[in-house]
Amino acid sequence: MASVDVIVVCWNDREKIATALDSVFALPEVERDPQFARVVVSDNGSSDGSREFLRERYGSRVTIVENGKNLGFGAACNRAFAATVSPFVFLLNPDAELRAGALAEIVRFMEAHPRCGIAGSRIYNYDGTIQESCGEFDTWLGAFLRSSAWGEWPFLRRFANGASLRAWGHASERRVDIAIGAALCIRRSVLDTIGPFDERFFLYHEEIDFAKRAAAAGFETWYVPSSEAVHEGMGSARGQYNVEKRKQTSRRKYWRKHHGLLWYTALVAALVARYVLYAAALVGTLATVRRILHRDDPA
Repeated sequence: MASVDVIVVCWNDREKIATALDSVFALPEVERDPQFARVVVSDNGSSDGSREFLRERYGSRVTIVENGKNLGFGAACNRAFAATVSPFVFLLNPDAELRAGALAEIVRFMEAHPRCGIAGSRIYNYDGTIQESCGEFDTWLGAFLRSSAWGEWPFLRRFANGASLRAWGHASERRVDIAIGAALCIRRSVLDTIGPFDERFFLYHEEIDFAKRAAAAGFETWYVPSSEAVHEGMGSARGQYNVEKRKQTSRRKYWRKHHGLLWYTALVAALVARYVLYAAALVGTLATVRRILHRDDPA
C-alpha cells in the first residue's frame, strides 16, 4: 500500500496536467521509493485527448478514473477516493506543482499530529509571492463585510473574514479553519468518519464544507509550510466557467446549509439594504446640489 494517494481532477487539462504529475514523480521521496505515492487522475469526460495523453506518457504509473462527464470537482474527488486505500490522500490541482519534499513533509506532520485530519501546503504564485491559502469560518458580520465593499474600509477590515491571517507571514505551522484544495492532504479516517465531499457543491466551497464537518467531528485543520507547492490558479475553470458566478452559487449553498435560512435571509437583506443607502445618499446629494444651484441662479 502507498503511504499517500495523490488525486488530480482533470477536465480538458491536457496542456498543463503533465507539470503537476511530473512534479510528483520528481519528488525525492518518490524517486527513493516509487511505492510511497500512488497517482490517480479522476477525469471528468475530457474531450481534448487528456486520457490518451496520460496513458501514452505515464502508462501504469497513473491510474485513470473515467467519469464520463463533468461531475464537478467534489464528485470527481469522491470517485477517486473510492478507488484508493492509502491512509492519506493528497489533492493536487492540475495547474499546480509540488516542490521537493512536499508529500513527505505533510505526511510526516500528520503522522505526528493524530488529531490533524486536514493539512494544507504553503502555496506560491509563479511570481514567487505567497497565495493566501488559509481562511476562517464565516461569521455573519464577517460574511457581510467580505461580500460588500465595506470589508475593505480600513476601520472595518479587522472584522472581515480572514482578517487575522492577512498580516501573518505564512512561515510557521498554524492551526486554521480552512485550507484551500489546490494542495491539500486528508486523513483517510476523516473520510471514513464524515463521508466524502458534498456533491451539491459542483465547484468551490466543497473543501470549506468538508472542513466545517471535519471540525464538528473533532478533527483539526493545519497549515504546514514545510510542504510547498506552486499554483497558477483557475485551472480548468479558466475560460470555461463564469468563475465569480460559480463562487457565489456555492457560497450561498454553504451559508444555507451551515447557518440556516434565517441567517442567510438576514445577510441578503443587509446586502440589499446597503444599495438602498447608496441610492438615498445619491438622491440626497443631488437634491442638495439642485438647491445650491437654484439659490445661486440670478433669475
